[in-house]
Amino acid sequence: MTKIATVSLGCPKNLVDSEQMLGLLKENGFEASASLAEAEVILVNTCAFIEDARRESLTEIGRLAAFKKTNCRLLAVAGCLVQYYGGRARGEIPGADILLGVGEGSALPRLLAAAAKKAPSADGGSYLRWEPAPRHRFSDDPPRLRCAPPHYAYLKIADGCDNRCGYCLIPAIRGPYQSRPAKHIIAEAVRLAAEGVKEIILVAQDTGYYGWEKGRGPRLTGLLEGLEEIDGIRWIRLLYAHPANLDRSVMKTMASSKKICPYLDLPIQHINDRILKRMGRPVSRHRIEALLDQLRELVPGISLRTTLMVGFPGEGEGEFEELEEFVRWQRFDHLGVFVYSREKGTSAARLKGRPDAATSARRRDRLLRLQKSISRSRLRRWRDRRIEVMIDGPFPEKNSELLVGRAVFQAPEVDGLVVVEGGGCRPGELVGVRVKETSAYDLYGEAAP
Repeated sequence: MTKIATVSLGCPKNLVDSEQMLGLLKENGFEASASLAEAEVILVNTCAFIEDARRESLTEIGRLAAFKKTNCRLLAVAGCLVQYYGGRARGEIPGADILLGVGEGSALPRLLAAAAKKAPSADGGSYLRWEPAPRHRFSDDPPRLRCAPPHYAYLKIADGCDNRCGYCLIPAIRGPYQSRPAKHIIAEAVRLAAEGVKEIILVAQDTGYYGWEKGRGPRLTGLLEGLEEIDGIRWIRLLYAHPANLDRSVMKTMASSKKICPYLDLPIQHINDRILKRMGRPVSRHRIEALLDQLRELVPGISLRTTLMVGFPGEGEGEFEELEEFVRWQRFDHLGVFVYSREKGTSAARLKGRPDAATSARRRDRLLRLQKSISRSRLRRWRDRRIEVMIDGPFPEKNSELLVGRAVFQAPEVDGLVVVEGGGCRPGELVGVRVKETSAYDLYGEAAP
């Protein structure tokens, strides 16, 4: 049985794609391997959202192409980077034997079988499959071999994007927004629950837009209600909700639910009206502030994560200071900051007045320092209180008897952790923890049944 190792780059949505390709390969006689040294085939699923992501993907591909020469037989490269280069992919991504664009994973078993019969190629790039305008073909029952911890799973509810943010390549790379049928999502969630998954994390380029592209209005509420009924699932979490598309009914469903986490990832990017308009974001400062007020009113105790962009063309000191003051006033629970990346082919690439790199980096660092202070202050409120924590596993330090987990206000990988003393708990178990200390991003406590 041919062993295949997978390297998945980029976001959780990419991880789902990687897991589905692995599931398909398993159905076709391949065996997943966690070790590159044992693998005969390596699959890299790539990210191409911004220049830094493309550079990271190309560096990793180059490393693995060199590794392949003496350690394994085939290297397959899939996903956004191949789609970004399109017909130029063979020349831009050397060393790969198979190149697959977005939505072409179903061809992977057949192409690997064909490539295995050919003599090894030093240059690679023997097979290239991509479509200039990808359409996502959701199967009714996608196979999936999960790479994430067994107690939580990302569940992709849609692919592509219909938003037209001026800085973003995703619509060009991933194609138009396409909602996955709710019955198929729920069926997969039932299977995940049967496998021991306790937390379902819904992902899409814009989860709030789910169902809108079909012309019948929002359908996310109905999907959430269906997921709520699944036995075994304890937490349901929402990521990536564009502020222009979040419906009031979703907030009410969150408020009345016993399983939907009072947590939302709501990327706003900026707050200055002129910058938002130049970005192509169909929201104003007034609408964003009204939405945040509404969320906090309808979902008491909600934890909010957002993403900001600095250095966009036209952002002067005044616009940045407005953003900084907004962050200071809103006191988000979690916040990420990125420097604008000029991407050829986007409407923003034609705009003038881009701040220099040093200025942009300084603005990013100022916001991150501010958020660190806010986060430290907000976490102090949990001291000497008992909170419910989902255990993720042992503390990574060798020979430590500590455990790590997450409270309901912490998503995997992007937010902080809760370090737990004692309890002998298993991953996926929900336990009471008495918080003793807090830091800028993490909490420390002891099991308190």
